[in-house]
Amino acid sequence: MANDIEFAQLEVNVAEGLKVGNASLKNLHNLMSIEDVEKIMEDTQEGIEYQRELDSILSGSLTEEDEDLILTELDELLGLDQELPEVPSTKLPAVGEDEPLEIQEVPTTKLPKVEREAPAPMLAS
Repeated sequence: MANDIEFAQLEVNVAEGLKVGNASLKNLHNLMSIEDVEKIMEDTQEGIEYQRELDSILSGSLTEEDEDLILTELDELLGLDQELPEVPSTKLPAVGEDEPLEIQEVPTTKLPKVEREAPAPMLAS
């Protein structure tokens, strides 16, 4: 008898869970139509195809001519083809260890606190 009561309570809980689940599904179906889901899936598929195309381009082998063009462009970007200016040949004067370093004074007083206005809230567009 106790088993029958326990099983009946379990059946009631399952039925109540199914009711709640069906109500949740109806709410979700009202929020999103089949057309919306199809549009999302189509956009996702286009994104996947685009990524595959990029992958195939990037993984493709370059010809020797392509590599030469790329290296030439890299040299231009790095400026390796430009002539560099001559380095001066004069030596800088040596700094003696006996000479004291001149240290500038740093202010020790605190600056006055400035009151700032709170930024205006941003409106959603």
